[in-house]
Amino acid sequence: MRRLCLFSGGFAMAAALYLILLHAAPGVLLAALAAVCALLFLLRRPIAHRTAVCVLGLLTGFAWCRGYEALFLRPFADLSGKTAAFSAQALATPQESSYGQSVSARLTLDGKSCMAVIYFDEADGEILPGSLLSGTAKFTTAQEKHLRGKDYDLSRGVFLTASCRGPLHAEPGRASVRLAPAMLAERLRAAIQSAFPSDTAGFVQALLLGDKTGLRYEDQNDLAIAGIYHAVAVSGMHVSILLGMILLLCGGNHRLAAALGLPAAAFFIVMTGAPASAVRAGVMQALVLCAPLVRRENDPPTTICAALLVLLVQNPWSLLNVGLQLSFASTTGIVFFAGGLYRSLSENRLLAHLLRKKTACSALLRAMLTALCCTISSMVFALPITAIQFGTVSLAAPVVNVMALWMLSIVFCGGMLTALLALALPAAAGVCAWALSWPVRLVLLIVRGAAKLPFAALYLENGYLIAAAVFLYGLALLLSLRPKAVRFWQAAAAAVLVTACCMGLSCADYALPGSSFSMLDVGQGQCLVSRSGESVSVIDCGGQEDASGEQAARFLLARGVTQIDRIILTHFDADHCNGVRQLLRRVRVKTLYVPDVSPESNLRTKILFAAAQAGDESQSGSLTAFERLCDNTLTAYFAKAKSVVFGEQVVIAYLCALENEISAARMIVNGLQAGLPADTIRARLRDLYQ
Repeated sequence: MRRLCLFSGGFAMAAALYLILLHAAPGVLLAALAAVCALLFLLRRPIAHRTAVCVLGLLTGFAWCRGYEALFLRPFADLSGKTAAFSAQALATPQESSYGQSVSARLTLDGKSCMAVIYFDEADGEILPGSLLSGTAKFTTAQEKHLRGKDYDLSRGVFLTASCRGPLHAEPGRASVRLAPAMLAERLRAAIQSAFPSDTAGFVQALLLGDKTGLRYEDQNDLAIAGIYHAVAVSGMHVSILLGMILLLCGGNHRLAAALGLPAAAFFIVMTGAPASAVRAGVMQALVLCAPLVRRENDPPTTICAALLVLLVQNPWSLLNVGLQLSFASTTGIVFFAGGLYRSLSENRLLAHLLRKKTACSALLRAMLTALCCTISSMVFALPITAIQFGTVSLAAPVVNVMALWMLSIVFCGGMLTALLALALPAAAGVCAWALSWPVRLVLLIVRGAAKLPFAALYLENGYLIAAAVFLYGLALLLSLRPKAVRFWQAAAAAVLVTACCMGLSCADYALPGSSFSMLDVGQGQCLVSRSGESVSVIDCGGQEDASGEQAARFLLARGVTQIDRIILTHFDADHCNGVRQLLRRVRVKTLYVPDVSPESNLRTKILFAAAQAGDESQSGSLTAFERLCDNTLTAYFAKAKSVVFGEQVVIAYLCALENEISAARMIVNGLQAGLPADTIRARLRDLYQ
C-alpha cells in the first residue's frame, strides 16, 4: 500500500512543479528524471526502489500534465478573444454573478465539446438542467486566464468562458440519467424553500446542497469570521456525516454500509457539483470501507495520497483549487495529530475522571473534546493557506466549532431526511422542518455573536497581528507534534496573553493622540481613512467592485475599529464608491453622507438601499459642514509648518494655500459675473478662511 502512497506523492509533486515552476522547460526535466530513475533501478537497494517508485510517479505525473494540456486546453487556444455562435446543454440552474447571470454548460463549437461557463444578461426561455442553449458569445480560454494568474475556472475543469452578445436562447431538453443528480438537487432546493421557515431555509439549503444563493451575505461573512464557513461549503464533513448516518441505519454492518453508502455518497457528491473536498472525502471513505473487504488494513497516508491521485488524474489543475488545498491540509492535520492531542488532553486528572463515567454528560464532553482536537489539528496545517489566500485567521474557530458542530450534524441528517420527505409528504415535512429550525437559529445566534466579538479574527494587515499569528501557529504545531512537551492549559494561557498584548499594541498604535490620514491602495480608485481622536471617517471607497470595501474593512478591523462614525461620498462614480456596499456589510456605520447629485444613478440607489438594510442614517446635502471640518483640521496641521524647515508640511501647506487663492479668485470672478453685491462676496470669502 505504501508504494501507492509514494507513487501518488511523486505524481502530485510533478503536477505542482509543472504548474508553478517548470511549465516552460518540459524536455530538460523529463530527460533528467528519466536518468535519475534508471540510475536508481540499477542500485538495487530497498531505499532505491522506494525512491524509484516516487520518481516513476514524477515522470507519470509530468507526462499526464503535458497530455492533459494537449488534449483539453490547446484545442481551444485559437478561440481566445473571438466571437462565434455556439450550442450547449445546461448542467445546472443559472446563478447570479458580478457580470449578470451565469450557467455551467457542456458547450459544443465546431465539433469540439468542453465544460464552459456562459455569462448572459437575459434569456428568452427558462433554463433548467438539460435545457438546450444557443447564442453568440465572445470566448475567453482557460489558458489565457492561467497566464493572467486566474486559475479558478481551470481548477474546476472549465476550459472556456462565454460572454453572450445578445439574449441566450433556451429550449427544453431531453431527460438524461447523467443529469439526474442536478435535477434532484433542483427539486430538493424547492422542497427546502417550501418546508423550512424563511429565516432558516437559506442556511439549510447551503448546508445540504452547498448552494449559498439563499444565504445572506452578512451571514456568510459571520460564518467566515467565526471559522465555520466549511459547514456551508460541501466538504468531507458532509460526506462523513452521510456515511455515518447510513452506517448507523445499517446497525454497524460495514459490508451493508459499504454497499449502500458508497453509491449514496457518490450520488450526493455529484448532486452538489463534485467539489474537490467532497471528492477527496468520498475516495478516502471508499478506501476505508473497502479495505476490510479485500483483507487490507486502512493506511491513512495511502488513503490521503490515493484521493489526491484520483483528483489530479481527473484534472491536474485542481491542485490550484483553494478548497482542495484546505481540505487536504485539514485532513492531514486531523489524521496525524488529532489522536495524539486527544490522548494528551484526556490524561488530565479532572478530564480523565469525567470521561470515564458512562453518562450523557461524559458523552457530550468526549464529543466536545474530539471537536476541539480536530479543529486545532486541522488549523495547524490549514492556517498558512488561510493566511496567504484570505489574510485572515479566525480566533473564534475552536470555540464555535465545539459549540456548533454537533448541532450541525443533527441538522444535516434531519434536514436531508426532511427534504426527501417533502417530495412525498409536504405536511409531515413541514412539522420536521419547524423542529429543525430551532437548532439552526441557535447556530446562527452563536455565529453572529462570535463574529461581533472584538478581534474574533486576526486580519493580517499590520506587524503586531502577523506576529500573533506566527506565535499561535508555532504553539499549535508544537501541541500537535509533541503533545506532552507543554501542558495544554499553559499553552492556552500563553496564547491568550500574547494575542491580547499584540491586539493591545495594534489598537494603541492606531489610537495615538492627534489626527491621521491613511490613503488605501485600492488600484484605480480612491479610499481615505481619517481619524481624529476616537472619531473615524471614511472618504470615498472606490476601485474594483467590493475589493476596496473589503480592503477598507480589513484595515479598520485589524486595528480594532468596529464602528465608523461617518462615510462621506464625494460623487457616485464607480472609482469613488464601488466598495461602499461591502464596507457597510462588514463594519457598523453611524452616518452615511451622500452628495445631492446624480439622483438617477443606479449605483446611488444600490448604496442607499444597502445603507437602509444596515440601519445606517443617510444624509444628503452640500457637505459644507464636513468641508469646514476638513479645512479646520488641515489648518491645525499646517500650523506646525511654521517651525519645520524641511518636511512634507511645508510643501502641502504651500499647495493648500495656492488652492485657497485659486478658489478665492474664482469666487470673486463668478460673483461679479453674477452681479452679487460686494458685501455678499466678502462674506463668502470670510467663510472660506474661517
